Amino acid sequence: MRLRRIALLAALAGVVALTAFALLRGREPAGPAAGRPATAAGDTASTPTGIAGAHILIAHRDGRPPLPGVTRSREEAQELAVRLATEILDNRASFAELARRYSDDAHTAALGGEFGLVKTGQLPLPLEMGLAQLEVGGLAPCVESPAGFHVLMRVPVRRAVARHIMITWKGAGGDFGTISRSREQARALADEIAAKARVPGADFCELAARFSDDEQSRFGCGLIGLVRPGDLEASFEDTLFSLPPGGISGVVETKYGFHVVKRDPEQP
Repeated sequence: MRLRRIALLAALAGVVALTAFALLRGREPAGPAAGRPATAAGDTASTPTGIAGAHILIAHRDGRPPLPGVTRSREEAQELAVRLATEILDNRASFAELARRYSDDAHTAALGGEFGLVKTGQLPLPLEMGLAQLEVGGLAPCVESPAGFHVLMRVPVRRAVARHIMITWKGAGGDFGTISRSREQARALADEIAAKARVPGADFCELAARFSDDEQSRFGCGLIGLVRPGDLEASFEDTLFSLPPGGISGVVETKYGFHVVKRDPEQP
């Protein structure tokens, strides 16, 4: 414990000013899609085009841009960032859990703090260099930007090829006016399909063609394609990234409906 705190204080002595906040914000889920799911097969430390990171933003009232509802002082923000980093380093809480509870970056907080793949030149040089110098899982405990203080972590470049069977209901996001079943009926059907899909030797392509309400993917074996953190809804991604290659999930709910998710056995 004492050694961890000494290391934390040493890191605080090297706090640098960054301008990453505006670049890290605004990342919206692109479609249907605890702590951060464990690293699975197919995850890598980096790609030729970049590395991946996560942060917990602790904003203060003098930050730029100002955030509605943030009233803490700069000193209070720094103190909170240090406390959260200490909890992570002492294994008293996971990074993802604290990001969801405390981060003032609402977009990445929902993803356990992850802002995904960062390509060379996308972030200010100090932050880019800071991420590059960290090992996967490494923590930069208190980095200052105009918005406040960031607890920064390097994470694996998580990506997976996803397939799904979607069962929606009348009025859900996946209903384009052609669905008559209720939510309860949709859930019962999704449970039945999930059980069938996980029977050894089951044909996922045939099940997708027969049952899926996703017209864009049903006749393509349910293929969604390559998924990275932030591409889809958190519930879908959490399930996908927790599956081994070739694994098939139980029923997952998003605003579009219920999904049976398959992680493609091919490595992306």
